Amino acid sequence: MADRIVVVGGGSMGAGIAAVAASSGYAVILVEPHAEARERAAARAGSAQVVAEIPSDDGVEIAIEAVPERLDLKEHVFAQMERSLPGAVLATNTSSLSVAEIARATSAPERVIGLHFFNPPEKMRLVEIVRAPQSADDALERGRAFVERIGKTGVATADTPGFIVNRVARPFYLQAMRALDAGVARVEELDALARGAGFRMGPFELMDFIGLDVNLATSESVYARLQAERLAPVALQRALVAQGRLGRKSGAGFYSYAGPPPRLDLRTKPRVRRSEDEHAAVLGAGGLADELAAALDAHCAPVTRFTHDEEVEHLDVQPTLLFDVGDGESDRGVAVARLDALLDPACAIFVDAYATDLDRCAARMQHPDRLVGYGILGSLAEQDGVEIVDADATSDEMLELAQESFEAIGHGVVLVENVPGLFLGRTIGAIVNEAVIAVEEGVAVADDVDAAMRLGTNYPRGPIAWGREIGGHRISRILRRVAARDGAAFLPHRALWVLDVDEESAPAMPANDASWLPNAEL
Repeated sequence: MADRIVVVGGGSMGAGIAAVAASSGYAVILVEPHAEARERAAARAGSAQVVAEIPSDDGVEIAIEAVPERLDLKEHVFAQMERSLPGAVLATNTSSLSVAEIARATSAPERVIGLHFFNPPEKMRLVEIVRAPQSADDALERGRAFVERIGKTGVATADTPGFIVNRVARPFYLQAMRALDAGVARVEELDALARGAGFRMGPFELMDFIGLDVNLATSESVYARLQAERLAPVALQRALVAQGRLGRKSGAGFYSYAGPPPRLDLRTKPRVRRSEDEHAAVLGAGGLADELAAALDAHCAPVTRFTHDEEVEHLDVQPTLLFDVGDGESDRGVAVARLDALLDPACAIFVDAYATDLDRCAARMQHPDRLVGYGILGSLAEQDGVEIVDADATSDEMLELAQESFEAIGHGVVLVENVPGLFLGRTIGAIVNEAVIAVEEGVAVADDVDAAMRLGTNYPRGPIAWGREIGGHRISRILRRVAARDGAAFLPHRALWVLDVDEESAPAMPANDASWLPNAEL
């Protein structure tokens, strides 16, 4: 006889979970009390038996509650499941409520765990396996075995607000809206920058797709329980929800859906734009300097490389373009002022706008009109679009030159306002910071955080791994600049430095006890 499971709730999630389990060889009973919903669920749930009431059965392995996110309703279901299914692990699919609070409705909270599936369950590979304070090891091990048998990837998480995914994903939305509020760029431009950095959808088109009301409710739930000001909901989103602008389902949100919404694609093909009169110089060492030098030399102009500032004093050929890459974490204002005094006034000077205060830098220069702030967060190859700062001092001629130069090497440009962190710096930096905080607070181990964000949100890479690529000190510099403008709540976490240490020798970040999970890495 096939192992038996019960799923309570025949909505989208419950029917989907039932279908996945049935296709994996389980004998599934799907409970849905409402006749119309029961009929819809039966059409989706495969070979599952669809019934109106929870059966009495001491042979059920796991019972999964998937009813709407109301604590009173879930408590009622759990009390029933405990009475009727005495041998079962009792699991909740909640995404926003405390598993421990739900477990209080039972006399055996050690039987209660969280199994948080993602929508649609048939396609999404991730399940967050939630350990409440009183969850028994045996219940968690049985939950993990079920997740593996149905072909999903389970990640271990503590019973904290938002678990892994809904917490670590919050800055993607919140910082995007703060950037919009600050006038960094238009909605479609910010979405294009996000897609160009590897996200499947930009934050605004994704909020419109999810529903602004649903997304706001998740933010409010996480904030209400954590009370961390960096995760506070944004007034702009509340105003749109109050106006009934909920996204696609209402016909308007951040975009209007009266017709096809605008979509900007920053992907461009490199093209040769060489001129005998142009010569480029790249100042700096490391990956980005290497990438820029190779791309410029292939498509734009011959390149001279400099590793140290003093080498520029011995120029053989005056460049028309100079890219000051720096070390990614230091303000280059003083160094750029020295370069300004050395170089021909017609030479454009490109400087890392994430690390350098452009206004102060321009104030030190004799020719501030040639200063171009650029935003390349990590690897040039991983970023289709480049942020170019439309600073007060920068001339239109230099902005046009910046656009032509980056497009020649295959990267689109978005002109952004001179706001600390620009868009990608503040947004991706805040995601990495939240992931590090989650690990430090024992929500999950680093590998599970990365797996959860790749599988649960389709991020191009896990935030801890992404942070290692960008650099912990670079992210700290960006977030300190953001905090200087937006408040101390946005300061970087003290543990970001660990991202700059070789993984084999890095001190382990504190994490929850994952020893109950087979093959878990502590």
